[in-house]
Order: sequence, then C-alpha cells, then structure tokens
Amino acid sequence: MTKATSLSKRAIDLLLRAMEARSTSLQASALHQVSRGATDALLAAKLLVPSGHVPVVAGMDDYEDEPVEATWSAELKSFGYHDSTGRWVKVAHQEIAACRVDYGLALAKMLVAFERAGPSRPTPLVTDLVWEVGTIKLAGAKAPVPVWFARRLGDPGDWTQLEALTARKPPQEIRIILTSTPGERIPETAQKRNHIINVVDVAGDPAKLAISPQVLGARVFPGQVQRRFPIDHSEDCGIVWLKGQTITFRGDKQRLLLKQLFDAYWSGLPERRTSAVLFEAGYGDQTNSLAKAFGKRDDWRQFVHYDDGNCWIDPDQIMSVPSGY
Repeated sequence: MTKATSLSKRAIDLLLRAMEARSTSLQASALHQVSRGATDALLAAKLLVPSGHVPVVAGMDDYEDEPVEATWSAELKSFGYHDSTGRWVKVAHQEIAACRVDYGLALAKMLVAFERAGPSRPTPLVTDLVWEVGTIKLAGAKAPVPVWFARRLGDPGDWTQLEALTARKPPQEIRIILTSTPGERIPETAQKRNHIINVVDVAGDPAKLAISPQVLGARVFPGQVQRRFPIDHSEDCGIVWLKGQTITFRGDKQRLLLKQLFDAYWSGLPERRTSAVLFEAGYGDQTNSLAKAFGKRDDWRQFVHYDDGNCWIDPDQIMSVPSGY
C-alpha cells in the first residue's frame, strides 16, 4: 500500500490544474510562475516527473514578446533560436524543461485508503484522457466497484469521448469515475450507473490526495447514510437531506458557503453576516447576495434564509422572497 504524503493545499490544487491542462507535457518554468514552492514539492514527491522539453520560449525581438520555437544545435550543443538579425540566442535547458503528471502514483495516492485490485499502473482507455484504475471495495456495494479516472471533462469534445466510451462499456452495477475537473464544470450524464466525482469533493484532507472511504460512500450511496431529521448533510455539504428530499450542490463555493451556515446551525447560534459568509466562501465583490451565489436555482431557499444582512439555516421556516432577491 502506498503511503499518503502530506502536501500543501496549494500543491494539490496545482497538481489538479496540471491534470486539466490541454497538453500532458508542461514547462516546469511555467508552473514555477504559478507557485515555485508547490511545483518543487510535487517534483520532490515525484507526482510531477521530467518529460523532455517543450521547445517554445518568449522571444524578445523588435520589442515584441512572441512565442518562438527553440531548436537543438548539435554544433553549439544548446537549444536556441535565430533572431531577426540571424544572431543565435541560446536558451537554457531549465527554461524549456518539461514535466508531466505521474498518473500511476497520483491515483495510487488517491485510493490509498481502499482495498484495491488491478494493475500497478492505470490502463489508458482514451489516450491522455481516460484511464482504468481497477476495482475497490466500497461499503454498500454488492461487489468490487470499478474505478476510472478522466480529465478535462469541461471540454465538450473530451466529454463526448467519455460519454461514448461509457455507452460502449456500461458497468454491471455502478462505476466510479474520478476526475480533476471541478464539480461545477462536469456536465450531467444520462448514464446514471456512472458516478462522476471530482477528487477534491471526496478527499479526506485538503492537503492530501487520499480519498475518504466514508465521504465517497456517502456520495455514491446517499440513501444508506444515517441522517438527522429534519435536515442533514454530507461531510462536504455537497448533499443536503431535507425532510426526505435530496438536494445536491456541485459548486465548490456553494459548498463552502453551506458549510459555514451548517456549522453555525449545529452550534446553536445560526445567524451569520451574509457579507462575511460570501467572502469566506471565496465570492468576489460582484456576488453580493445569496441569490447571486446560488444562481438560477431556488431549492436552497427551502432551508437557507436571510434578513437584515444576516443569513441562517432553518428547515422549518417558510420564507417569502423579497423583491430583488
């Protein structure tokens, strides 16, 4: 079993962003610009591994910063390019050194808490897009559950490829498809035996890749969770159970907002300042109301209420909606 390695939340976020990049080969220098510390930590953990070079640089020529292809000169034993005067401009190896995600190691760390059967390395089903990981034992499942991993599901073309693949290879019971794509960007699938779940949504710790068996089980089998009445929620607040009704929230910020309100609700001091809740959930200045935070949906109004700059959870309160909210 692979030991779960603790990284910073920023490193985990950067790794998932790298997984969502169009190309699987990324310039290390570009990742360093996002976060040098997080990049170096991922390289040290071997979650990012060297992968040759991406021979494109920003060439400063005639005061224009344009992408230029760097080529290898056997004579000069260096990468470089010719500027508009024909002068050879040398490019340092580290400037164009590339790296890629080690999906085998990353997926092993994601599933470290599970009893898993399958090959030591994931099997590509669609090149650089979908991998078969093996099976895991999951509480509530009658048999070992097959697991896939897919990336870039917010891209219409890539989503179409996944949909076609799942249609050709339907699971006998259920299948879990883990993804680096944020939950709010994952389209709805008509193939309900496939549970497509963002890794972050079921992680046991934001600074680890390890998925929590309890959280994953609650997401896949919500009906088997022991719940409080009249209202309860999953650990990440992605699912709210309200008097026999199941309401799902997929956006990261919406779940952070709800977590604050539920923490206050269970503490017995439910009221929070709406502006503070929105800020702590990561919303910008343009999102200055709960209605804007939740968008076009209205189901949240059944248990989240607001008045005089405050907001709170009350599953028994019936609230009329003021004009403009």
